[in-house]
Amino acid sequence: MWGLRVTVACYRAFGRFLSRPLILAVVGYFFATDRGGRAASRAYLERVHARIAEPTWSPGPWQSFLHFCEFGLSIADRISLWGGDQDRFEFVFHGREHFKKLSEQGKGAILFGAHLGSFDALRVLSVQDRVTVNVLMYTRHAPKINEVFRKISPDVDVRVISADPDSARTTFEIKACIDRGEWVAILGDRVEPSDRNRVCEAEFLGETATFPEAPFLLPVILGCPALMILALRRGGGVYEVFAEPLGEGEAGRAPAEERGRRAQELAASYAARLEHYCCVAPRQWFNFYDFWARNPS
Repeated sequence: MWGLRVTVACYRAFGRFLSRPLILAVVGYFFATDRGGRAASRAYLERVHARIAEPTWSPGPWQSFLHFCEFGLSIADRISLWGGDQDRFEFVFHGREHFKKLSEQGKGAILFGAHLGSFDALRVLSVQDRVTVNVLMYTRHAPKINEVFRKISPDVDVRVISADPDSARTTFEIKACIDRGEWVAILGDRVEPSDRNRVCEAEFLGETATFPEAPFLLPVILGCPALMILALRRGGGVYEVFAEPLGEGEAGRAPAEERGRRAQELAASYAARLEHYCCVAPRQWFNFYDFWARNPS
């Protein structure tokens, strides 16, 4: 928290570009001290490298360092976006028509993101389309970080739904949002410790990996549209946003006996598209642990 507060203070005092050396210094510290993170980065980059038809780079320590740097720069951009410097960025949308259709019909939807690129493009989209976006997250780690972002941008109303896998309250809260025509955004590429026994398995970068089951059950239970949205950093303040229907998009509510199978199919579709975009922007996937381990810490 001390490091994050110093970073925010430097951003306010010196601006986005002059704060970057501090970000890279922090990144350098973590790269030097996080042996497990370096190993996970290297293993992941090797997997991506093997899936790219004509790679122009080779996995190694330098590429892992650049991988860490991308994470640091994504945080710097996030501070800029939340700090009111939205005009410094350009968002190029692909698949915007899917969101426009939802807005015109007043339909709610489940939006699947990932720890790939930036999820903050949703804020821009919600403002432009005048739709409320609710973010479902495990807030066990979030309160202090949310406090920092509220100080950066006190006028931003963040709608957060606290995920509780042991309570039906979360599902009813999500249903209420969908019924109001709002969007509910979820990151689908990380299994929380409380969800270890409720997972879907899917092929991802050449090997079976586990994904949380609960997010993929939601569109199946609620019978609402499911879309994937990712924003990839292209440099120079430009983000390329990709949106597309996930699975069958909207197939209606599934009977209880079919929900597990339908959630598995949705997770497999998500994993395939996530792999595609990881190959498009290999250094922008920010899960720095052994993602393919059966019980990753």
